Amino acid sequence: MKKITGFILCLFGLSVSVSAQQDTILQRIVLIGDAGALTNGHHPVAEAVRKYIKLDSKTSVVYLGDNLYRAGLPDDQSIYYSEGKAILDAQLSVADSTDAKVFMLPGNHDWENGGRGGYDAIVRQQQYVDLLFGRQNVYFFPKDGCPGPEEISLGNDVTLIIFDSQWWIHPHEKPGIESDCDCKTTDELVTRLEEIVARNAKKLIILACHHPFKTNSVHGGFFTFKQHIFPFTDIKKNLYLPLPVLGSIYPIARSVFGSPQDLSHPAYANMITQVTNAVKGHGNIVF
Repeated sequence: MKKITGFILCLFGLSVSVSAQQDTILQRIVLIGDAGALTNGHHPVAEAVRKYIKLDSKTSVVYLGDNLYRAGLPDDQSIYYSEGKAILDAQLSVADSTDAKVFMLPGNHDWENGGRGGYDAIVRQQQYVDLLFGRQNVYFFPKDGCPGPEEISLGNDVTLIIFDSQWWIHPHEKPGIESDCDCKTTDELVTRLEEIVARNAKKLIILACHHPFKTNSVHGGFFTFKQHIFPFTDIKKNLYLPLPVLGSIYPIARSVFGSPQDLSHPAYANMITQVTNAVKGHGNIVF
């Protein structure tokens, strides 16, 4: 997905004093998706967060993957390396001179858009964040290309769980049985999720990963009239070459069979089913 999106979730508690009642924010959680590009050298969303959000110790900013378009962070010999660094710097700058916590997690574009070099790309991105932004309030999870899940306590009432959904559906090299990851298989990941949920039975849980479990976009099989008539606009937005009837073949085939990034793809559908079943017994959860 190309469009940067952001949400703010504020959790309120009620404080009672002798004279009056007043609402107090317990946690302020800013969720930002698909932030991997600059606009005229600026990052409007990151700049808006710095300008309008109170970045105190009760605030957590979570970047939900696709932190770099289109193929993650290249090696330092690439002509695109400096551009990639600048984009990461802009996102993580929200932590500068603040008490807020910033979490960054992987998306498919960070894994070289699901390509063969995805494992190396995601490790490069994590190492850059860890080495150059290795402060107490900036984190990249999960580490080393592992799937997670990572359990992070945000105060007494909220637990953030991060897992790498691209690891689950990635078709090429990734850490597995032979790795040092705590969870080496999807079954182990699901079991760990169940354990974390059980430990946090009385808390609000925020389950954070890149891929949505529900969507009305093309990834969910929903295509616009324009995509049926002008299918090449998905490749280049101004390429209005009309292909009536023929243009419908691609969206119909994709909605039935799916790409690895579509909910209808077997690996993606399996992830949704298993992860949902692992956490369904918990009454207070935000996907």
